[in-house]
Amino acid sequence: MVYDTIGPQFFLTHQEPEAEGASSSFPTGASSYDYDVFGLSERFFDVVQAVDQLLYSGFDQSQLAAVARLVNTKAEHNMSERCYDQPTRDRNSHCKKSLYAVLRYLPFTPRLQMLYASLATAEHMTWHASHLTEEDSICHPSDAEAWRHFDRTHPNFALEPRNVRLGLCIDGFAPHGQYGRTYSCWPVIITPYNLSPRMCMKSDYMFLMMVIPGLSNPKRLIDVYLEPLIYELLQLWHVGVRTHDHAMNQAFMMRAALMCTVNDLPAYGMASGWSTAGIMGCPICMDDTRAFYLQHGRKACYFDCHKRFLPQDHPYWRNKKDFIKNRQERNIARPRLTGEEIRVRGEEYSSVMFMMLN
Repeated sequence: MVYDTIGPQFFLTHQEPEAEGASSSFPTGASSYDYDVFGLSERFFDVVQAVDQLLYSGFDQSQLAAVARLVNTKAEHNMSERCYDQPTRDRNSHCKKSLYAVLRYLPFTPRLQMLYASLATAEHMTWHASHLTEEDSICHPSDAEAWRHFDRTHPNFALEPRNVRLGLCIDGFAPHGQYGRTYSCWPVIITPYNLSPRMCMKSDYMFLMMVIPGLSNPKRLIDVYLEPLIYELLQLWHVGVRTHDHAMNQAFMMRAALMCTVNDLPAYGMASGWSTAGIMGCPICMDDTRAFYLQHGRKACYFDCHKRFLPQDHPYWRNKKDFIKNRQERNIARPRLTGEEIRVRGEEYSSVMFMMLN
Protein backbone atom coordinates (compact mmCIF):
# COMPACT_ATOMS: atom_id res chain seq x y z
CA MET A 1 0.00 0.00 0.00
CA VAL A 2 2.78 2.43 0.91
CA TYR A 3 4.74 1.63 -2.26
CA ASP A 4 1.63 2.13 -4.42
CA THR A 5 1.06 5.56 -2.88
CA ILE A 6 4.64 6.71 -3.47
CA GLY A 7 4.65 5.63 -7.11
CA PRO A 8 7.48 4.57 -9.41
CA GLN A 9 8.98 8.06 -9.66
CA PHE A 10 10.32 7.87 -6.10
CA PHE A 11 13.89 6.63 -6.57
CA LEU A 12 14.99 5.85 -3.05
CA THR A 13 16.69 2.46 -3.13
CA HIS A 14 17.11 0.48 0.07
CA GLN A 15 20.67 -0.76 0.43
CA GLU A 16 21.23 -3.94 2.39
CA PRO A 17 24.40 -4.05 4.54
CA GLU A 18 27.31 -5.39 2.49
CA ALA A 19 29.65 -8.09 3.59
CA GLU A 20 33.20 -7.17 4.48
CA GLY A 21 35.32 -6.81 1.35
CA ALA A 22 32.36 -6.53 -1.01
CA SER A 23 32.31 -3.79 -3.62
CA SER A 24 30.24 -0.67 -3.09
CA SER A 25 26.78 -0.62 -4.68
CA PHE A 26 26.44 3.16 -4.79
CA PRO A 27 26.04 4.82 -8.21
CA THR A 28 28.99 6.38 -9.98
CA GLY A 29 29.89 9.80 -8.60
CA ALA A 30 28.19 9.20 -5.25
CA SER A 31 29.58 8.08 -1.96
CA SER A 32 28.14 6.36 1.06
CA TYR A 33 28.46 9.68 2.90
CA ASP A 34 26.11 11.35 0.38
CA TYR A 35 23.44 8.72 0.93
CA ASP A 36 23.74 8.06 4.63
CA VAL A 37 24.43 11.53 6.01
CA PHE A 38 20.81 12.21 6.82
CA GLY A 39 19.55 8.62 7.02
CA LEU A 40 16.46 9.33 4.92
CA SER A 41 16.16 5.88 3.36
CA GLU A 42 16.72 4.16 6.72
CA ARG A 43 14.01 6.18 8.40
CA PHE A 44 11.65 5.55 5.50
CA PHE A 45 12.04 1.78 5.65
CA ASP A 46 11.65 1.87 9.43
CA VAL A 47 8.21 3.37 8.82
CA VAL A 48 7.42 0.71 6.20
CA GLN A 49 8.40 -2.08 8.60
CA ALA A 50 6.31 -0.53 11.38
CA VAL A 51 3.22 -1.01 9.20
CA ASP A 52 3.57 -4.79 9.50
CA GLN A 53 3.68 -4.82 13.31
CA LEU A 54 0.86 -6.83 14.88
CA LEU A 55 -1.82 -5.04 16.83
CA TYR A 56 -0.92 -7.16 19.86
CA SER A 57 0.86 -10.42 20.51
CA GLY A 58 -1.08 -13.42 19.18
CA PHE A 59 -3.34 -11.36 16.89
CA ASP A 60 -3.21 -12.06 13.16
CA GLN A 61 -3.77 -8.49 11.89
CA SER A 62 -1.37 -5.56 11.72
CA GLN A 63 -1.96 -2.12 13.20
CA LEU A 64 -2.57 -0.64 9.74
CA ALA A 65 -5.12 -3.31 8.83
CA ALA A 66 -7.03 -2.82 12.09
CA VAL A 67 -7.17 0.95 11.68
CA ALA A 68 -8.22 0.65 8.02
CA ARG A 69 -11.03 -1.73 9.02
CA LEU A 70 -12.34 0.66 11.67
CA VAL A 71 -12.26 3.63 9.29
CA ASN A 72 -14.02 1.58 6.59
CA THR A 73 -16.77 0.57 9.04
CA LYS A 74 -17.26 4.21 10.04
CA ALA A 75 -17.58 5.28 6.40
CA GLU A 76 -19.89 2.44 5.28
CA HIS A 77 -22.42 2.99 8.10
CA ASN A 78 -22.19 6.79 7.99
CA MET A 79 -21.25 6.97 11.67
CA SER A 80 -20.82 10.41 13.19
CA GLU A 81 -17.63 11.36 14.97
CA ARG A 82 -19.43 11.34 18.31
CA CYS A 83 -20.80 7.83 17.71
CA TYR A 84 -17.39 6.62 16.59
CA ASP A 85 -15.67 7.97 19.72
CA GLN A 86 -18.33 6.82 22.21
CA PRO A 87 -16.91 3.30 22.88
CA THR A 88 -13.43 4.66 23.59
CA ARG A 89 -14.55 7.54 25.80
CA ASP A 90 -13.52 7.48 29.44
CA ARG A 91 -16.40 6.32 31.65
CA ASN A 92 -15.35 8.59 34.51
CA SER A 93 -17.98 11.37 34.47
CA HIS A 94 -16.11 13.45 37.08
CA CYS A 95 -13.31 14.43 34.69
CA LYS A 96 -13.69 17.90 33.24
CA LYS A 97 -13.00 18.81 29.64
CA SER A 98 -9.42 19.88 29.02
CA LEU A 99 -8.96 23.62 28.59
CA TYR A 100 -5.90 23.19 26.37
CA ALA A 101 -6.31 23.47 22.60
CA VAL A 102 -4.74 20.64 20.62
CA LEU A 103 -2.48 21.87 17.82
CA ARG A 104 -1.22 19.27 15.35
CA TYR A 105 1.83 20.64 13.56
CA LEU A 106 3.16 18.99 10.40
CA PRO A 107 6.85 19.86 9.78
CA PHE A 108 7.59 20.86 6.21
CA THR A 109 11.37 20.22 6.19
CA PRO A 110 10.98 16.49 5.31
CA ARG A 111 8.61 17.46 2.50
CA LEU A 112 11.15 19.90 1.07
CA GLN A 113 13.74 17.12 1.20
CA MET A 114 11.34 14.84 -0.67
CA LEU A 115 11.20 17.36 -3.51
CA TYR A 116 14.93 16.76 -4.03
CA ALA A 117 14.69 13.01 -3.37
CA SER A 118 12.32 12.51 -6.31
CA LEU A 119 13.72 12.89 -9.82
CA ALA A 120 10.32 14.12 -11.00
CA THR A 121 10.68 17.33 -8.97
CA ALA A 122 14.40 17.69 -8.14
CA GLU A 123 15.33 18.98 -11.60
CA HIS A 124 12.60 21.65 -11.39
CA MET A 125 13.75 23.10 -8.06
CA THR A 126 16.29 25.36 -9.82
CA TRP A 127 13.85 26.63 -12.45
CA HIS A 128 13.74 30.09 -10.86
CA ALA A 129 17.46 30.63 -11.56
CA SER A 130 17.56 29.34 -15.15
CA HIS A 131 14.36 30.56 -16.82
CA LEU A 132 14.29 33.55 -19.18
CA THR A 133 11.59 36.22 -19.14
CA GLU A 134 10.94 39.16 -21.41
CA GLU A 135 12.01 42.53 -20.08
CA ASP A 136 9.38 44.48 -18.11
CA SER A 137 7.23 41.37 -17.66
CA ILE A 138 6.62 39.26 -14.57
CA CYS A 139 5.45 35.65 -14.79
CA HIS A 140 6.97 34.43 -11.53
CA PRO A 141 8.03 36.02 -8.20
CA SER A 142 11.68 35.58 -9.28
CA ASP A 143 11.11 38.22 -11.99
CA ALA A 144 10.16 40.90 -9.45
CA GLU A 145 12.46 43.52 -7.94
CA ALA A 146 11.81 42.19 -4.41
CA TRP A 147 13.41 38.85 -5.37
CA ARG A 148 16.48 40.57 -6.84
CA HIS A 149 16.76 42.87 -3.82
CA PHE A 150 16.78 39.81 -1.55
CA ASP A 151 19.59 38.28 -3.65
CA ARG A 152 21.66 41.46 -3.32
CA THR A 153 21.05 41.65 0.43
CA HIS A 154 21.87 37.96 1.09
CA PRO A 155 24.43 36.95 -1.58
CA ASN A 156 25.54 33.80 0.27
CA PHE A 157 21.99 32.48 0.19
CA ALA A 158 21.54 33.40 -3.48
CA LEU A 159 24.75 31.61 -4.55
CA GLU A 160 23.04 28.24 -4.03
CA PRO A 161 20.03 28.08 -6.41
CA ARG A 162 18.77 24.96 -4.63
CA ASN A 163 17.99 26.97 -1.50
CA VAL A 164 14.23 27.19 -1.15
CA ARG A 165 12.16 30.39 -1.31
CA LEU A 166 8.85 30.05 0.52
CA GLY A 167 5.50 31.78 0.55
CA LEU A 168 3.17 31.63 3.57
CA CYS A 169 -0.63 31.75 3.37
CA ILE A 170 -2.93 32.11 6.39
CA ASP A 171 -6.69 32.37 6.07
CA GLY A 172 -9.76 31.35 8.01
CA PHE A 173 -13.10 29.88 7.04
CA ALA A 174 -16.28 28.53 8.63
CA PRO A 175 -16.52 24.80 7.76
CA HIS A 176 -20.22 24.61 8.72
CA GLY A 177 -21.32 27.37 6.35
CA GLN A 178 -23.11 30.62 6.97
CA TYR A 179 -26.06 29.11 8.82
CA GLY A 180 -24.25 26.30 10.63
CA ARG A 181 -22.63 26.15 14.02
CA THR A 182 -20.26 29.04 14.75
CA TYR A 183 -16.77 27.73 14.22
CA SER A 184 -13.65 29.32 12.74
CA CYS A 185 -10.58 27.30 11.74
CA TRP A 186 -7.41 28.66 10.16
CA PRO A 187 -5.25 26.56 7.80
CA VAL A 188 -1.58 27.56 7.46
CA ILE A 189 -0.03 26.65 4.09
CA ILE A 190 3.51 27.01 2.74
CA THR A 191 4.45 26.95 -0.96
CA PRO A 192 7.97 26.59 -2.44
CA TYR A 193 8.48 29.26 -5.11
CA ASN A 194 11.52 27.54 -6.66
CA LEU A 195 9.16 25.68 -8.97
CA SER A 196 7.66 27.04 -12.17
CA PRO A 197 4.21 28.72 -12.04
CA ARG A 198 2.48 25.67 -13.47
CA MET A 199 3.84 23.57 -10.60
CA CYS A 200 4.02 25.80 -7.52
CA MET A 201 0.37 26.84 -7.96
CA LYS A 202 -0.87 23.24 -7.82
CA SER A 203 -2.25 21.78 -4.62
CA ASP A 204 0.38 19.00 -4.70
CA TYR A 205 3.06 21.55 -3.78
CA MET A 206 1.07 23.53 -1.23
CA PHE A 207 2.09 22.06 2.11
CA LEU A 208 -0.39 22.21 4.98
CA MET A 209 1.52 23.03 8.17
CA MET A 210 -1.32 23.14 10.67
CA VAL A 211 -4.98 23.97 11.16
CA ILE A 212 -5.44 26.45 13.99
CA PRO A 213 -8.50 25.09 15.84
CA GLY A 214 -11.63 27.08 16.74
CA LEU A 215 -14.15 27.80 18.03
CA SER A 216 -13.24 31.45 17.65
CA ASN A 217 -10.82 33.60 15.68
CA PRO A 218 -7.24 33.42 17.08
CA LYS A 219 -6.81 37.20 16.57
CA ARG A 220 -3.70 38.59 18.28
CA LEU A 221 -2.80 35.20 19.80
CA ILE A 222 -2.00 33.72 16.41
CA ASP A 223 1.75 34.07 17.07
CA VAL A 224 1.42 31.48 19.84
CA TYR A 225 0.10 28.92 17.34
CA LEU A 226 2.75 29.87 14.78
CA GLU A 227 5.65 29.37 17.22
CA PRO A 228 6.65 25.87 15.92
CA LEU A 229 6.54 27.17 12.34
CA ILE A 230 8.71 30.17 13.23
CA TYR A 231 11.21 27.90 14.99
CA GLU A 232 11.47 25.62 11.95
CA LEU A 233 11.93 28.62 9.63
CA LEU A 234 14.72 29.95 11.84
CA GLN A 235 16.46 26.56 11.81
CA LEU A 236 16.33 26.39 8.02
CA TRP A 237 17.59 29.97 7.66
CA HIS A 238 20.49 29.92 10.14
CA VAL A 239 21.56 26.26 10.03
CA GLY A 240 19.92 24.39 7.16
CA VAL A 241 19.46 20.66 6.75
CA ARG A 242 21.55 18.07 4.89
CA THR A 243 19.62 17.00 1.78
CA HIS A 244 20.31 14.65 -1.11
CA ASP A 245 19.69 16.08 -4.59
CA HIS A 246 18.72 13.15 -6.80
CA ALA A 247 19.00 15.20 -10.01
CA MET A 248 22.69 16.05 -9.40
CA ASN A 249 23.37 12.91 -7.34
CA GLN A 250 24.99 14.77 -4.46
CA ALA A 251 24.25 16.01 -0.97
CA PHE A 252 24.10 19.69 -0.05
CA MET A 253 23.08 21.89 2.87
CA MET A 254 19.58 23.12 2.06
CA ARG A 255 18.47 26.44 3.53
CA ALA A 256 15.12 28.19 3.20
CA ALA A 257 13.81 31.74 3.42
CA LEU A 258 10.29 33.09 3.79
CA MET A 259 9.89 35.55 0.93
CA CYS A 260 6.30 36.74 1.28
CA THR A 261 2.91 36.17 2.88
CA VAL A 262 -0.42 35.92 1.04
CA ASN A 263 -3.41 37.05 3.11
CA ASP A 264 -6.54 39.12 2.97
CA LEU A 265 -6.54 42.31 5.05
CA PRO A 266 -7.96 40.84 8.33
CA ALA A 267 -5.50 37.93 8.25
CA TYR A 268 -2.70 40.37 7.42
CA GLY A 269 -3.57 42.31 10.57
CA MET A 270 -3.30 39.20 12.73
CA ALA A 271 -0.06 37.96 11.15
CA SER A 272 1.68 41.35 11.25
CA GLY A 273 0.33 42.62 14.56
CA TRP A 274 -0.97 45.86 13.01
CA SER A 275 -4.70 46.36 13.52
CA THR A 276 -6.47 46.76 10.18
CA ALA A 277 -9.65 48.15 11.76
CA GLY A 278 -10.52 51.77 12.54
CA ILE A 279 -9.07 54.93 11.03
CA MET A 280 -5.50 53.62 11.46
CA GLY A 281 -6.22 50.40 9.59
CA CYS A 282 -3.95 51.18 6.63
CA PRO A 283 -0.58 49.44 7.21
CA ILE A 284 1.13 51.92 4.84
CA CYS A 285 -0.22 55.22 6.21
CA MET A 286 -0.23 54.07 9.86
CA ASP A 287 -0.49 57.17 12.06
CA ASP A 288 -0.25 59.47 9.03
CA THR A 289 -3.73 58.45 7.90
CA ARG A 290 -6.28 60.67 6.15
CA ALA A 291 -9.24 58.51 7.17
CA PHE A 292 -12.08 59.98 9.21
CA TYR A 293 -15.22 58.94 11.07
CA LEU A 294 -18.62 59.50 9.48
CA GLN A 295 -20.56 62.23 11.24
CA HIS A 296 -23.70 60.20 11.93
CA GLY A 297 -22.68 56.57 11.47
CA ARG A 298 -19.42 56.90 13.44
CA LYS A 299 -17.75 54.38 11.16
CA ALA A 300 -14.26 54.72 9.72
CA CYS A 301 -14.25 55.99 6.15
CA TYR A 302 -11.32 55.97 3.70
CA PHE A 303 -13.04 57.95 0.96
CA ASP A 304 -10.71 60.25 -1.00
CA CYS A 305 -7.60 58.94 0.77
CA HIS A 306 -5.95 57.38 -2.25
CA LYS A 307 -5.10 60.41 -4.40
CA ARG A 308 -1.83 61.20 -2.63
CA PHE A 309 -0.43 57.83 -3.73
CA LEU A 310 -0.75 58.91 -7.38
CA PRO A 311 1.95 60.89 -9.24
CA GLN A 312 1.78 64.62 -8.55
CA ASP A 313 0.97 65.42 -12.16
CA HIS A 314 -2.09 63.14 -12.12
CA PRO A 315 -5.35 65.05 -12.84
CA TYR A 316 -7.01 63.59 -9.72
CA TRP A 317 -4.78 65.80 -7.55
CA ARG A 318 -6.61 68.91 -8.78
CA ASN A 319 -10.07 67.35 -9.06
CA LYS A 320 -12.43 69.11 -6.62
CA LYS A 321 -15.68 67.85 -8.11
CA ASP A 322 -15.72 64.04 -8.19
CA PHE A 323 -14.31 63.49 -4.69
CA ILE A 324 -14.69 65.54 -1.51
CA LYS A 325 -16.04 68.89 -2.66
CA ASN A 326 -13.65 71.81 -2.91
CA ARG A 327 -10.67 69.89 -1.57
CA GLN A 328 -7.45 69.63 -3.52
CA GLU A 329 -4.78 67.12 -2.57
CA ARG A 330 -1.54 68.74 -1.43
CA ASN A 331 0.17 66.06 0.69
CA ILE A 332 2.45 63.36 -0.66
CA ALA A 333 2.14 59.86 0.79
CA ARG A 334 5.10 58.99 2.94
CA PRO A 335 7.31 56.12 1.74
CA ARG A 336 6.98 52.61 3.09
CA LEU A 337 8.94 51.80 6.20
CA THR A 338 12.06 49.74 5.67
CA GLY A 339 12.68 46.51 7.52
CA GLU A 340 15.13 48.23 9.86
CA GLU A 341 12.60 50.97 10.70
CA ILE A 342 9.93 48.38 11.44
CA ARG A 343 12.36 46.48 13.68
CA VAL A 344 13.17 49.65 15.66
CA ARG A 345 9.48 50.33 16.18
CA GLY A 346 8.85 46.75 17.21
CA GLU A 347 11.54 46.91 19.90
CA GLU A 348 9.24 49.20 21.89
CA TYR A 349 6.86 46.25 22.33
CA SER A 350 9.41 43.48 22.85
CA SER A 351 8.41 42.97 26.49
CA VAL A 352 4.77 42.50 25.52
CA MET A 353 5.68 39.99 22.81
CA PHE A 354 7.88 38.10 25.28
CA MET A 355 5.02 37.84 27.76
CA MET A 356 2.68 36.59 25.05
CA LEU A 357 5.04 33.79 24.01
CA ASN A 358 5.65 32.69 27.56
